[in-house]
Amino acid sequence: MIGVAVVAAAYLAVFFQVTNVVGGTGRTAAVVAVAGLGGVALARAVGERTALWLAGLLFAAGLAGYFLAIPESQRALFTLRSVTLDLLALSTGLSVLRLALADVWVLAVAPVPTFLVGYFVGRGRHVAAAAVAGGTLGFLVLTGDAETGAAVAGVVGIALAIGLSTLSTPSRRRGHAGTFALVVAAMVVASATVTVIPAGAAEPLGLDRGTPTLESSLSGDDELAVVGTTRLSPKVRYTIESPVERNWHTGAYDTYTGDGWVRTGERSAVNGTLPGPPGEAEAVDVTITAETESTALPAPWKAVSVDGAGAVEVDERGSLRLAEPLEPGESVTVTSRVLDADPATLRNASTDYPAAIEERYTQLPESTPDRVGERTEEIVAAANADSPYEQAAAIESYLRSEYEYSLTVERPEGDVADAFLFEMDAGYCVYFATTMAAMLRSQGIPTRFETGYTSGEQVSEDEYVVRGQNAHAWVSIYVPDHGWVAFDPTPSGPRDEVRETRLAEARAEGAENVDTEASAPDRTPEPAPNEPEADAGSADGDTGASNSTAGNATGTGAVGPVDIARFGGEQTGTVPPAGASATAGSTAGGNDDGALGSIPDPKTAVYWLLVAALGVAGARRTGLTGRASRRVGPLLPGRRRGPIADAERAFADLERLLAGRYRERRPGETPRNYVDAIRTLGADERVETVATAYEHAAYAGSVTRAEADAARRAVRRLALERVPLIGRFVR
Repeated sequence: MIGVAVVAAAYLAVFFQVTNVVGGTGRTAAVVAVAGLGGVALARAVGERTALWLAGLLFAAGLAGYFLAIPESQRALFTLRSVTLDLLALSTGLSVLRLALADVWVLAVAPVPTFLVGYFVGRGRHVAAAAVAGGTLGFLVLTGDAETGAAVAGVVGIALAIGLSTLSTPSRRRGHAGTFALVVAAMVVASATVTVIPAGAAEPLGLDRGTPTLESSLSGDDELAVVGTTRLSPKVRYTIESPVERNWHTGAYDTYTGDGWVRTGERSAVNGTLPGPPGEAEAVDVTITAETESTALPAPWKAVSVDGAGAVEVDERGSLRLAEPLEPGESVTVTSRVLDADPATLRNASTDYPAAIEERYTQLPESTPDRVGERTEEIVAAANADSPYEQAAAIESYLRSEYEYSLTVERPEGDVADAFLFEMDAGYCVYFATTMAAMLRSQGIPTRFETGYTSGEQVSEDEYVVRGQNAHAWVSIYVPDHGWVAFDPTPSGPRDEVRETRLAEARAEGAENVDTEASAPDRTPEPAPNEPEADAGSADGDTGASNSTAGNATGTGAVGPVDIARFGGEQTGTVPPAGASATAGSTAGGNDDGALGSIPDPKTAVYWLLVAALGVAGARRTGLTGRASRRVGPLLPGRRRGPIADAERAFADLERLLAGRYRERRPGETPRNYVDAIRTLGADERVETVATAYEHAAYAGSVTRAEADAARRAVRRLALERVPLIGRFVR
């Protein structure tokens, strides 16, 4: 019963974690409780076949309710093929949060396993109940929603339910308790191993010794996790011809999880022209030429048509994605309608939001601390900001002025926006945008988290070279009758200085693919007199630079007097003193971990300690330690003690050695009889030396120092002769 409770609590905790993000925890808890109690109540009233039919009907009714709850405009996407693909995606790493109306989906699904668990418990079928609960938890592990703690708890619960049910008698408990404990430990380690790398996770672009580039952290498909320290990649990704300079939009996210973002809904093929923003907008044609293989289409918001590409998909937020990647040199033309509204008009806009927009884009996890909203209210009140547009401008200004820009940050525990607002003093665009979005949502302003690239390096009147280091995140608020209006809370000056320094650094190193013909500098200026030439940094082209006033590094090839990246890669916003020595970790090849490397995460350390303990327990259980002791013990010199003790130890080592090579000493067989028997099997005559010393010590109570030492040497030589490659030299 205890095991069933543990595994059931584990999968319910995951369900409640999901509903905490999207809302409806109390409603889900009530429905789940009714389902569980209903299962217990029906346990003695109906047979198992009837109970399974009832569970199937409950599941079908829940899914039907989920389907009907989805807006009619989205139901057309739910074909048999799309549902099948969604189920496959869920089982290979697609989070439940990715689903439209995830709270309704949980409400539809969670009661079914809970009903069956209650039913089987009521009938005393604890193993069956644990199997249902474990299967549900296993599904949530595959979706990536169950963290290591829940998975481990579930494994322990299943093991307890199944294992203890088999150990029903004292004799079985005595005989198998050790094996049972060993199996449980193995299952715990296995479950922790599975959840260390979530299903479907792929190594992000630009990984170098565990630190992703900023571009890779923003290029997640439908789920974006906030990471800690990041790097910049100066490699060219696109050349964009555009009559307007904008952030180039690639994606938008609607669901904030507290530690990242998820975009819900489905994609559909682009057929014809897409709807533009509802207000005044200017039509512009933008040509995107890929410099590396890419499926993204960075363009000014909002794209309405695409020409020159293959199959193009659009999601429910209007973001474009290519079904097949562009190859280097291929071009696509995107027509966008760019917002053209006077700020005064936006300030005076209506706040009558469409219900679907307001519900989706004001979502916050139920666990979001109240102090986020309270601090936001203080900021907008101090700025006398009344309209949503003015409130967004006030928060943007506050974040830009109160927080520093840095690529080196420690990923906080708990809610990212809350931690950044109250516990951190620096971060990069993901932290600024996440915090601003949460603050605005706390005031009921529809806000979404957007990703893409800044404009890049302008190389002619309407041409821009966009590099990986231009990857960026910002926010947009919804303004009725106008659409989505962008705000960027990240301090632009320090951000651009970091990028310019990184680009100058890469050019000085001669890194590949950091320029096009149009962006390549004509020459690299010589260092100014009396100024040290900058050292070469990471040769891989993906090392981040620090936030600093980097001398005269302007992005055109000039390198300032201090090469920031030589001082430990990414920095926290301060320039090291002139003449300071570089850290050992900042060598060519991208190793920025320092001479001592990184300190392991405590959870990782505990995991490996558990693995080590399991290995030792398994070795003892299988007899490996005993066999190793027999082989290795005689080789060890040991501490020299009295002659009697040394002689007794020599014989004990000899006995282990002979047991491994010939046979063990039988019960009742004296040491002399044992040695004589082994001699008939071909044992070396030196065993007599050891046996004689032992007899003098054990029976006569006196043995000389010379006899004891001779016995120890004889055993060690016999042991060494059995070691490959060494034995031939000690005979």
